[in-house]
Amino acid sequence: MNNPTSDIKPSKAEQTRAKIIDAFLNIMAEKKWDKITVKELCGVVSITRGTFYQYFSDIYDLMEQIQTELLDDVTGRYNRIAKKPVAAFPLEQFTEKFDYTAPESLRTWFNFCNDNHKAIAALLDPDMGDEYFCKKIRNKLHDYINDMMDQDGMACDSLRDYFLKVFLELHFLVARTWLTAKDDGFLSADDLIQLLNSMRVGANYLTWKSQTSADFSRKMQFFDK
Repeated sequence: MNNPTSDIKPSKAEQTRAKIIDAFLNIMAEKKWDKITVKELCGVVSITRGTFYQYFSDIYDLMEQIQTELLDDVTGRYNRIAKKPVAAFPLEQFTEKFDYTAPESLRTWFNFCNDNHKAIAALLDPDMGDEYFCKKIRNKLHDYINDMMDQDGMACDSLRDYFLKVFLELHFLVARTWLTAKDDGFLSADDLIQLLNSMRVGANYLTWKSQTSADFSRKMQFFDK
């Protein structure tokens, strides 16, 4: 939704549309999105209902347009990430060959959230946001995270499925927390990227250890039977 690199001044129509969207997102901080009325929104923006209907057919269309722009944005960002061919290597070379640097996909997520911070914070809000948007973007992220795990050479087993679900939810939790608290001295985006990456690296390390260490199961047992 935001284009911070553009030097082109938006037209008056584009500015009006942006003001409507901005006011809508502001109201969402206090009110569930589908309870906001066109009359209420027009009063905040100081426009007539006729002006509102030049851009949106109703509140649901307004929300749909916001979501479509966000989903197109995040899809474009992830599609621009160059996929590296999976480089298989013997298990004994894991510590030498495994790339523990944070994947570009993690930084892409935080850049997307930061560039669209008001919209993402509002739509991901568990009380005032839209659960259907959460499902849509969750499906998008699921595919990209799965691709990342393919690049890491992680086995496609039941454990991977559970890890993927947890890792996906952490994307949401960390983004919501960061966007609402980053101005209060919260962790930086780089810190959070490394936090998520440490989980990724740890999962791959444990998978490697499970395949190469004879006493792995014993060491991973939390309680004596």
